[in-house]
Amino acid sequence: MFVVPKVLVNDDGSLGTPNDVQCLSIEHKLGIHASPTCVMAYGQSQGAVGYLVGEPNRGLEYMFVMMNAARLSVGLEGYAVAERAYQQALDWAGTRIQGKPPGVRQEGPAPIVHHPDVKRMLLSMKSQTEALRALTLYTAWQLDLGAQHPDELARARAQARGDLLIPVVKACSTETGIELASLGIQIHGGMGYVEETGAAQAYRDVRITTIYEGTTAIQSNDFAGRKLARDRGESMGALIADMRAELQALQIDHPAVMSARDASLAGVEELEQATHSLLQSYAQSPERALAVSVPMVRLAGYVIGGWLLTFSAAIAAHRLANGATDRDFLQGKIASARFYASQVLPQATALARVVATGADGVLDVGEAALSR
Repeated sequence: MFVVPKVLVNDDGSLGTPNDVQCLSIEHKLGIHASPTCVMAYGQSQGAVGYLVGEPNRGLEYMFVMMNAARLSVGLEGYAVAERAYQQALDWAGTRIQGKPPGVRQEGPAPIVHHPDVKRMLLSMKSQTEALRALTLYTAWQLDLGAQHPDELARARAQARGDLLIPVVKACSTETGIELASLGIQIHGGMGYVEETGAAQAYRDVRITTIYEGTTAIQSNDFAGRKLARDRGESMGALIADMRAELQALQIDHPAVMSARDASLAGVEELEQATHSLLQSYAQSPERALAVSVPMVRLAGYVIGGWLLTFSAAIAAHRLANGATDRDFLQGKIASARFYASQVLPQATALARVVATGADGVLDVGEAALSR
């Protein structure tokens, strides 16, 4: 890794001669109009001067330290843009008057937030954004424990779990961020394509996050190979055991929370089976595992998100039962977990089936079959 300045600096600190470095062109990117990325030319005449950053032959090591933090940050960006898209869509749905949905008793047209499918889309945005936020915070907490916990064994376990979850955060937060920003445009209807609403900006901004710091496939390949196969599923097995034990121990007198708990437990079972299936595939041939690695990492994201949302709902129900005054906020947490369990988490079943049986549908296809 080198720093190549535009102008060289003299020994006395004054500016010297221009360095032999030129910007040949600026890249024009979808939705990113202030991007500084460009095509550079070095040493076209007398030769460019660059300064080594760090120690020789440790650049790859430095890069992975940087990339781990960057992947967590880009994952955060994915859910943060989704949150912004949700806020915009919610405001729009509460003020946009159109039609009279069934069950609305007021005279004349009503805000579109009362239409069942608009409410479904808003709940999809809300619940998944909350799940991704919880996943990202949980991962960051594990990394903090891995760096600061006083017990050496606890540090090692937390670091292993944080490392396991980094590609899940990056892949799932960015892929889902795109999906949710798209839903935000859908809620706006035709006005979603009118720049004044700002709905389209969220979609353009979040689209590159699945490419930043490694594409989704790079994250999923890392998840399958370096995070699952390398330790033969030990870190994932420990996480699955913790999720199962915590969910089984959860007992609270609230039907929606217990329903979410049961759905999350079923998801944990599917994640465990898919993990075994992926490890078997990897042992047979790594390419079999890589053919279904993206479904695998998405499956992990859905299931872990369901586990965390269930505990969020349990805390909310406990606070409500003890007379908390922020009732709307707490009831919203329960509603998110309930919706997630019934309309989002079932995708885990389909993804588990893909992980178990989907590799041949990729690997048996030759290049000729892709032609038109």
